[in-house]
This record gives sequence, C-alpha cells and structure tokens, in this order.
Amino acid sequence: MRRSAAVTALVAALVLSFGLAGCVADDAPDPSPPVEEDRLPPLADPLPLAAVEDFGAVATMNAGANCTGTLIDTGVATGPAYVLTNGHCVGDVGRPAQATTLGEDWFGTAEFFRAEGNLDATVTVDVTEIAYSTMRHTDTAIVRLDATLDELDDLGVHGLPIADAEPDAGDAVVNVGVPVAGLIDDEWVLRRGECTFGAQHTVIEFFWLWFGVWSNDCPGIRQGSSGSPLLAVDGDGAPTQIVGMINTTSWGMTAADGGACFINRPCQVEGGTATMVEQTAYAQSVAGIGSCFDETGSFALTGACPLPVSDIWALAGGGSFRGGDLPDSTGRTPEVTLVGGEPGTVRTALVPLGDGAACTAPATYDGAPPAPLTADTDAAHQDSPLAVDLPEKEGRYLLCAVRDDGYEAAASVLFEVDRTPPLVEAGASIEDIGGGGVVVRPHLDPPEISNVRFAWGSPGSVDCDDTASFQDFFIVPLTLTADQLPVTYCIYGMDAAGNPTPVTRIDIPAS
Repeated sequence: MRRSAAVTALVAALVLSFGLAGCVADDAPDPSPPVEEDRLPPLADPLPLAAVEDFGAVATMNAGANCTGTLIDTGVATGPAYVLTNGHCVGDVGRPAQATTLGEDWFGTAEFFRAEGNLDATVTVDVTEIAYSTMRHTDTAIVRLDATLDELDDLGVHGLPIADAEPDAGDAVVNVGVPVAGLIDDEWVLRRGECTFGAQHTVIEFFWLWFGVWSNDCPGIRQGSSGSPLLAVDGDGAPTQIVGMINTTSWGMTAADGGACFINRPCQVEGGTATMVEQTAYAQSVAGIGSCFDETGSFALTGACPLPVSDIWALAGGGSFRGGDLPDSTGRTPEVTLVGGEPGTVRTALVPLGDGAACTAPATYDGAPPAPLTADTDAAHQDSPLAVDLPEKEGRYLLCAVRDDGYEAAASVLFEVDRTPPLVEAGASIEDIGGGGVVVRPHLDPPEISNVRFAWGSPGSVDCDDTASFQDFFIVPLTLTADQLPVTYCIYGMDAAGNPTPVTRIDIPAS
C-alpha cells in the first residue's frame, strides 16, 4: 500500500472529508483497439465526492490494462484482499481462449477513491497474484492484493459481497467505473450510471464464448469500464452487493461496419445465429462467486464455487476461413493445436454453433475416436496440429475437444465460414514527403480488410488485372521518389477469411 503523509490525518476525519491518499496508476495498454472518439457513448456523470466513501470498494485497475475492479467482502476480515475484475484485464487476451490461470504471480495496482476532486487523496495497493482468471465461458478474474481486508478497512476501503443468486431481467442497478477512452488522465475518475438489466445471453466476441451474459443499457461504457461492477443499492443509494460485471460493449460500432463478432463487436447467439446488437453493453454473471473463498478468506475452487476450470485448450486455431481447407488472408489453414494440463486422450467433433453449449455434452462426441493428448509442457505438440475440414456453408462452428471424460472442462474453439466479399473497398492514402516524393499507405480495417496485396509501376507497365503478380504488404509503406513518378498503383484487400475485394487502381502523378 502506498499513501501520502496526508492520509494519517485524513483517516480520522473520513466521514467528513471522504479523502484518502496514494499514487495515481500509470497508463497501460488496453487489449481492445480504440474506437473513434465521435462514436463513443456519452459519459456517465462523475461520482459525487460525497458518495466516495459508499463506493470505496471500486478501484481503477492497472494490472495489464486500464480497467475497473471491486474489492470483495469475503466475510473474513483477517483474510487476503481480493478484487473482482475481467480476465482480459489481467493478460487473458494473450492466453489461449480456453485456458484457466490459477495462482500465478502478477503485477500492477488497484487504486481506490479515484473520484473527481479527490485525485490527491487516493489509496493505491499492489497486485501480487492472479488467484483465478479465464475467458472460457466467463470473462472473470480474481486478483489478490498486497493487503488484508482489515488493513484496507482501517483506510476506509470496505469490500462488497457478491450476490448469491442471479438478478432478474428489468432490475435497476448502478454501474460505477473508470472509463478512460477519449479522456485525459485527470478525467479518469469514478463515474456513476443508472442502468437496467436486459436478458441473459450466450455471447461471442473474437475467439471467446461466454454464457449467461447480461445485456444492459449502462451509460458511458468505454475502454476502462471493463471489470466495473453492477451494484444493487439500498434506499439511500448506497451499494449493498455486486450483481454483475461489465466486460464488453457494441457501442461505437454499427452493423454497416461489418466484422460482426470481432473485437468490440460482441454478438448475441440466438437459434444458432450470432448477431451484433448495436449500442448494447454486456455484463458477466457473478452469482455465487462469493462462495469461492474458504474459512480463512483465501480463494478456493471448492464447494459451491461456480467458476469454470478447463483442462484442455488450443494453443492455436480457430478463426475465419472460406470453408474446406482454404487458407485465410495470412495463408493459415484451418487447424488446431490442442494440449492439456496433463497428458491423456482427446476426442474432437466439429459441430454447428447452435446454442454454444455442445462441447460440454457427452453426446457430441459419440463415435469420435480417442487420440493422444500431449501436456502443455511437452514441446512435441508444436509439430502435431489437427487439421479441421470446415463445411463450405457459411456459418459459425465449434471444434469441440474433451480430455478423457472431462466434459465440463472441454474446449470450444470457434471457427467461422465466411464466403462473402468485404464490405469495404481497398484503398490507400498518398502522403507528400517533400522533394517530389510520396509515401503510399494501404488502408487496413480488420476484419473487413485484414491484409492487402499490391503492384505498382510506370503507367502502362503494370496490369491491375494480373493479381498473381501482386506482392504482400508487410507493415512498411511504399516510398516513391520523384524520379520514380508517375506510377500506377494497384491494390486489393482481403478480409480475415481471405475473401478478396475488387482491385482498386490509383494513378499517382509526378508533382
């Protein structure tokens, strides 16, 4: 814990001043790409200074990404302090989509009381461990802080219990978080929004599949809001328990942008079809997570703890393809590299997405022959990917994999068959660099334009219809000097699956 000298004097006057001190969290990258500022949702109002004590359990997190978290009241004052946040806030974006992380030393900070007008009186506590984290079936992490609950209580930081049961659709709740997108550092403050639960859904986003996710209309959900709690409140507006946790939103994207179910474009699964619903936020279910702590207040996956644990995952695999064994825009063919926590046998089955739950059903694997499964620590698995023969019919599919008979711990690897050309045309910007030269920068807009190929030459020397002669674009833009101009520049793009756009011809004159 880090605090300024002002804290000692202020703790005694907490009820009057609501002020505590510490260090402000450093900037850290967020796993999601930025959304254009003019498309961001309107912000919720800053939390009033008079409410800081009531919502003191809510912290801005800097433990791998700018996020929000909530101090958990485990019921054991002398036990370790834990914060509830999202798995993607503590590195799960870089881990296999089906993996579970347990008891891993970690880094970062949780900063409490970061309210407007209170930035010089916050409390910052170090993160020491990821007790639990996953993005398989839920986007949830529990991180341990370098403090006990009673130590934080002495500083006025009081945890909140987690609800035992699910809320009801239509329930009114309060969201408190620290959005950062489009804001300067001093505007990274606790904000309070009133919202209502919609319904629970199966949701997919990129490689991830989540169950029991609550749609909601919480305002101002932006980068930084991830992990922020949905709170039940009493008649005075003070929080009583955590009933949900924000993890994603479709705000800032429209169906016309294409790329449904990509990052920042979550989709609801209904009747085997995945659809992006615009201007909707989503919250992970948290019901029962309060039972994941033992009599000492330490995290424990025992008893009624509902958090899922995997024992098989894909180190690589999944994504968008055109069907069969056709490669995607990067030349990658549909395959999957499966490993387990321990060696064993694996059975696999490719099935339509359906309701997303097929991989945990024993009947899915009827007739599937067992094959050897290597452990994650065995380097041999790198040489033994499993080829996946995808249907040619457009749609979403699950490559289900179960280790021995561990159905509840099975892996669900998401594949998409996409045979539709990109909605976005290929193009490039031409930048004058002086001296008569230019730089040509192709436009990339994943997943609609995930890769481009191009050709160029003096007018009349290049055939824009001969795409076999085009070269791949590798990060570095094309620089043309004055003596090379004029030129004809031909470019086409490919979506993530490898579907091409028509060729765009750009004539670049001499200056």
